[in-house]
Amino acid sequence: MKAMKLYWIAGTVLVLTSWTARAEPPGAWTIDQLAARGMAANAELRSFEAEVAAAKGKRTQAGLWKNPEFTGEYGSRRVTGDGGNLAEGFTRSVTVTQTFEFPGKGSLRKAIADKDVELADLGLRQFRSSLAGQIRSLAYQYLAASAEADAAEEIRERSDGLVKLLGQRATAGVPQLLELRVIEAGLIDLRKSAREFAQSRDEAAIELNRLLGFPASQPVRIASVLAFPEAKVDADKWVLAGLAGNLQLRSRTAELEKAVRTVSAAKLDAAPDFSVGPFFSQDKAGDNEENLGVSLSMTLPLWNWNQGNVAAAKARRDQTDALLADARRKVEAEILRRIRSYQRTQAQLDGTTERTLADLREASDLADRQYRTGAIGVQLFLDSQRGFLAAQQTRQEAMVQAWRDLLDLELLTGGTMEAK
Repeated sequence: MKAMKLYWIAGTVLVLTSWTARAEPPGAWTIDQLAARGMAANAELRSFEAEVAAAKGKRTQAGLWKNPEFTGEYGSRRVTGDGGNLAEGFTRSVTVTQTFEFPGKGSLRKAIADKDVELADLGLRQFRSSLAGQIRSLAYQYLAASAEADAAEEIRERSDGLVKLLGQRATAGVPQLLELRVIEAGLIDLRKSAREFAQSRDEAAIELNRLLGFPASQPVRIASVLAFPEAKVDADKWVLAGLAGNLQLRSRTAELEKAVRTVSAAKLDAAPDFSVGPFFSQDKAGDNEENLGVSLSMTLPLWNWNQGNVAAAKARRDQTDALLADARRKVEAEILRRIRSYQRTQAQLDGTTERTLADLREASDLADRQYRTGAIGVQLFLDSQRGFLAAQQTRQEAMVQAWRDLLDLELLTGGTMEAK
């Protein structure tokens, strides 16, 4: 009994410990860890995995034989001869038949089911790539919005302090009063910017928690640093990779192959299946008569050659072929569009380095000190603050855009060209 109590206490402690560990918010995550977490915990991903399992189940069903059919008959039998003699008895028969499909029907049905499995698997892979890209993009957006919100808050606190200082001083005249009001007006715009940046940060955090399977209110802690990706893109190389590896194009190709097989299946569907099997019958009414043989039955394709379904299947095949050609052009155009955007963003960021941003931060701080001593006017002070904030926002947004372009390119190439 004592040993059982000890086991019960140990088990309770273990459960409480594991529950507490799950309840505690996680520490800082790298962006790669966030993407891995999304692959393991995203609820929508489970539906795509279930779709693959369903397609595999249908493929298994497509390969099974039809069950044999059993037919039994029983009835009374009466025989009347020329002399009016009457004999009564029974009649009974048993037939067991197995249906065999016309050669080729089963193979085509299994080939179509194989394409359904392939399409479901490609859809799963497409969603995985899209989910990973979405998580990474949201993480970069969160980092950028956090940096922008911090910069706006820094300038707001600096301006608030300056307003309090000027308000404590005796007003020396109209110019000083107007300068105070100008700074106060600038604070209104700063508070608006700080609110917008904080809102963007919070929205990214809420969406990240949803994709990762965390509570919406859970704080987000990202250990990675937002930096410009140093990937080198070659238009020809990336376009060829996209045309070969794009998962949407591969899905379109699989759909076309399925459509071609569907046309063949529709043509063959008019061919008759046949059922064959043994039968036994017995008639007894005075005399005993027994029959044993083989039963064969089949349809005769006289009126229906499945013309309507064949025409519909051909139309779907032509439609799928056209959609594949259109998808190829769209993929090529989108890859080139993203490459051009990435290259323009790279050129933009080459002129706004981290050193430039640090210099602007120092200049905004210097302008604050110089204005307090009266060395500069209020306009130069405000321009310095706004210039730093605008440069910070522009650089952060450009880096996020660069990552989005590369993540989109990774998705467009089916993961063959990774945005690392």
